[in-house]
Amino acid sequence: MSFSRNLFHLIAFLMFCVISTSAQALSDSEEFNKDGLSFKYPSGWSFNDNSNADAQQITLGRTDSDAQITVFVFRAPLTTPEKIAEAKKVLVDKYIASTTKSFEQAAGRPESSAATSEIGAVKAEGVKIRASLDGVPGMAEIQSAVVGQRLVVLTLLGPDRALLKARSAWDTIRTTIRIESAPPQPKPSPQTTP
Repeated sequence: MSFSRNLFHLIAFLMFCVISTSAQALSDSEEFNKDGLSFKYPSGWSFNDNSNADAQQITLGRTDSDAQITVFVFRAPLTTPEKIAEAKKVLVDKYIASTTKSFEQAAGRPESSAATSEIGAVKAEGVKIRASLDGVPGMAEIQSAVVGQRLVVLTLLGPDRALLKARSAWDTIRTTIRIESAPPQPKPSPQTTP
């Protein structure tokens, strides 16, 4: 009986540690909020906003790390399954192929495997591309999902050692992404003729 009570106390303590660590990570965070896109990211991370008329593109990193996180959000709303399939084919598939080709050109011998997760509470599909550049193992993880009718593509890139430290930042950004729906456009009222 004392063994099960001790086990219960150990589990309760571990759950407390996990919950308090998660709460601390979110309380030590900043928020990006622009053009309907918002997400939290840890303090100490800086970002570069390379957005344009077609897409929002924010790259996050730290000066003391080789890990990089990119948030790409296509601005056009995807309202039909056909539009979603076309966007994934044109944007996501080509991006994955380009990333793989970059690793091949650097003699990294890339190996891909399917990966799933969530982006802003929406099921995401993706790929992990493992490679070794100059003997340093690393990875690019690319995840995509349609959130709020917009295609969101997230990338985590870097050497394995840096990625271990960046994983909590990746999880914070990935899970807190929100897309505000565009407000409906007012319909012109019919004009009465005298």
